[in-house]
Amino acid sequence: MQAVLQRINVSETSNENAKLNLKITWKYTLALFALMRCTSELHEQIHIQTGRIICGGYGERDFNVWQLAEVCRATQSAYLATLAGPLLSFAVMWTGAFLLLKAKNLNYKAVGFSLVFAPLPFARIFTAMMGGGDEKVVLLAFLENELSLATIKILAAVIVTAICLPPILIAWRSIENRFAALYIAGFSVLPLIIVGLFVFKFLNPLLASGFLSSAPVLGTPLLVVLNFSMMAVLLVFSRNWLLEINSKQS
Repeated sequence: MQAVLQRINVSETSNENAKLNLKITWKYTLALFALMRCTSELHEQIHIQTGRIICGGYGERDFNVWQLAEVCRATQSAYLATLAGPLLSFAVMWTGAFLLLKAKNLNYKAVGFSLVFAPLPFARIFTAMMGGGDEKVVLLAFLENELSLATIKILAAVIVTAICLPPILIAWRSIENRFAALYIAGFSVLPLIIVGLFVFKFLNPLLASGFLSSAPVLGTPLLVVLNFSMMAVLLVFSRNWLLEINSKQS
């Protein structure tokens, strides 16, 4: 992400209070998809690498579900690995929100807008509302003797919403398009559907069939490595397309 920010050409005429006027192009959509997929895999990697440090080994994983090594699945310290993923996602979306609030340049604001939605913040809210998610797992590990399961689920949903909703609202206030709420709803929901179908209907079934399922490097199946590598290359070559979301870009 830092490399993306460093390589873009910045405009000298925009200011901190300027707003984006969104224009959705196929190039931007492709670049955003690559950014979302890279962010998702980094989320999974920080899970499993933290787990490797704590447990001394890797558990099984696919494109969106991972396990700790069996030797320490029941220990509370291992839940730090569960927490690590959401912390990365929160950091990405709040970096985007910071750029939207503080950047004096519309190009950086354009990148900030994409960073808000790259970790799929609405997906985190929705999952927590449905009683799931990493955050609930961590709270349950530490509070199951203090609170009921229902209370823990409600608490997790409140915490996740309190963290993930403000960046979405900041993105909403940072655009000047008519029907801005519809744009924000689209960026919140459509990627969740598209990415979900790509992962659940294509990538995970392909991996489950045994295709490139060995994991000789970093506890990660070769199919996951291949997909991440392709998305990373695509993001590098399409990074400037992220600026096309701003119709004011000259």
